[in-house]
Amino acid sequence: MNRQPGGSDETAQCRYCDGHVSDRFRAVFGDEDDVAHRCLGCDCFRRISRGSAAGVDIDLVDPAEDPNRNRGQRVGAALRADGGSR
Repeated sequence: MNRQPGGSDETAQCRYCDGHVSDRFRAVFGDEDDVAHRCLGCDCFRRISRGSAAGVDIDLVDPAEDPNRNRGQRVGAALRADGGSR
């Protein structure tokens, strides 16, 4: 197996949900040690862009506490296999 340089398996995972996070995501949104405390798999972009991925407490509803708050209108909608045109 070939590994990408730039981090161990432990740092390439979200600390909250153990989902994979890229080096770039950790560098941009993670803490000063490039560790992601939350990711787009377990948190919404509004919270991540305000610092939740860096471990900062954010004054927005956490999807873990209220999962239906951050459901998009397309969640659960039928998959469109027509390439987007009708």
